[in-house]
Amino acid sequence: MNSTDVEVRLDLPCEPESVGVARNAVAEMAKGLGAAVDDVKIAISEAVGNAIVHAYRGGKSGAIRVFAREERGRLVVSIADDGIGMAPNPASPGLRIGIPLITKLCDDVRFTSSEEGTTVSMSFAASAPSEAGA
Repeated sequence: MNSTDVEVRLDLPCEPESVGVARNAVAEMAKGLGAAVDDVKIAISEAVGNAIVHAYRGGKSGAIRVFAREERGRLVVSIADDGIGMAPNPASPGLRIGIPLITKLCDDVRFTSSEEGTTVSMSFAASAPSEAGA
């Protein structure tokens, strides 16, 4: 992995195609760092998908920000939106498996939510140090 790959920063539109863009970008980084790629892919897909389905209501749209970096032998990822926060959505209750699944796949996960949006911060063990940190 070269030093240009030590972080991923994406500002994505709130649309279904953004799930794949985020998943693939962070998975490539995970692979280079020796993190569990399948776990990373699923967790990123769930977090971005949840933002798309739940963050914006009433025809409103917004951005989803993805930031991933290597930090002290870990892949650290945050997915943030500027939607309404983690509020129940009676129109789209979902399957209620996204948050438990993310929690199971990550070594550490934190959910921060307010009326200004939601941030999901996740970390995964990485076995290969990046060249920038080596």
